[in-house]
Amino acid sequence: MTRHGIAVVWLTYCSTLNLVTTSESVASLVSRCLRAAGATRAFAAQGHGLDALEGLAIIPVASGAAAVALADADGRLSVAPDARPGIALLPGRRLRLSSQPGEETAPLSIAIEDLPAAIASWSLGRVFGAIEIELPGDLRVEAPQGAQPLVLQRSDQLLRLSNGLADFRTMIVVGPGVIRDGVAADVADFVTRTGACVMTTMGAVGVVPFDHPSWCGVVGIQSDDPALGGLDECELVIAVGVDDDELGESLPVNAQLLEVEPWHLPFLATDWPAEELEPVRSSLVEACAAVFGDHRDANTAPLHPVRAVLDVFDAIDADVQVYVDGGAAGFWFARGVVPVPMGRVVVPARVADGFAIAAAIVAALDGTRSVAITTPGGLIENELLDLAASLELGIVVEQWGDDVAGGDPSQHRANLVAAMGDSGVSVTGIAVDLSAAAEFVDLAGSVVAWRPDN
Repeated sequence: MTRHGIAVVWLTYCSTLNLVTTSESVASLVSRCLRAAGATRAFAAQGHGLDALEGLAIIPVASGAAAVALADADGRLSVAPDARPGIALLPGRRLRLSSQPGEETAPLSIAIEDLPAAIASWSLGRVFGAIEIELPGDLRVEAPQGAQPLVLQRSDQLLRLSNGLADFRTMIVVGPGVIRDGVAADVADFVTRTGACVMTTMGAVGVVPFDHPSWCGVVGIQSDDPALGGLDECELVIAVGVDDDELGESLPVNAQLLEVEPWHLPFLATDWPAEELEPVRSSLVEACAAVFGDHRDANTAPLHPVRAVLDVFDAIDADVQVYVDGGAAGFWFARGVVPVPMGRVVVPARVADGFAIAAAIVAALDGTRSVAITTPGGLIENELLDLAASLELGIVVEQWGDDVAGGDPSQHRANLVAAMGDSGVSVTGIAVDLSAAAEFVDLAGSVVAWRPDN
């Protein structure tokens, strides 16, 4: 090679090196922003057109609906220290970041320079959220100089309650944000120090044990929950880590309402006088306990949901998670039939096609065992089951319904134990009398959870 040839090669090498170290493509910027948000993988629908993204585990799926269901479940299940959005790559160069199953969003077309801020703020001000971004046509173009991933910092303003509020009748309403942020243990400590009563939304069941002296029940499922739980009688209501889609319109309008960040709990009542807890037994807790007790030993066909729930927890090991579709089946798990540790049962705040199976797939990818409870009629059920089989994942799906063929109700537990022993995809079913929820409607009013306007 001549000296001129060597010079050309050297100049080409220097130009390439300079490009790598001083600029990057839009695809590279987007990838870095997603990783800064905590994302580790993406579920990619056919025809998504976002192949240039790097640094994430890409899991191909057949349809956009399946990609959304899996991404939503991925974000919903993640908790501290790995709380993150689930990522779906969708046709039309759309990027979905989400943790709220079933939330519908309109794609946002934004300037390239605004991408870092949009990705960082995908759930700003919410426990769970979703956003879709329509990315530019050519991800290989150079990103704006100086563009960097953004990480939003929480406010350092510390909120403390005046000890003058200690004489108020106080209720703390706890949502899944305390689990997602990893501060659930602070709830019991706060209640013990203040003497406040406590209710949770469906996403925080188990944060306070059902036998805790201040436990007043689950709120946001039925219209009379606030009245029966004593929430309507409180003078001060503290909402912490609540998901608006779970809570609905349950908060009273006449009480002083204080919404606080979960991390405030250890400091919130520092100056309050110590209180000795007196046992509380709300009408809601009493009513639920009575219904549960009446049907614990039911062995009818179709099976009563209370007995079906008890069978599920009798059949599975303590490390097995339970994911349930919102609606007719989810009602019985969200209502709190069985005391379970926090986060072990996940029922979404919205009706979301395929959630339970998608959650089981996501859990299996992370090495977590689970059982998915569904009802007939899922539009993408078979697609998700085929995906689980192609990935050689072990998941268990149990379908509930009035006319599901499930055999002898007395064999429900044994059948589920057998299914849990399979190494691949196992689908079983049990005939369950889902109309039994009418008994609860007589006690606590109409079901307000999972309504379309949530």
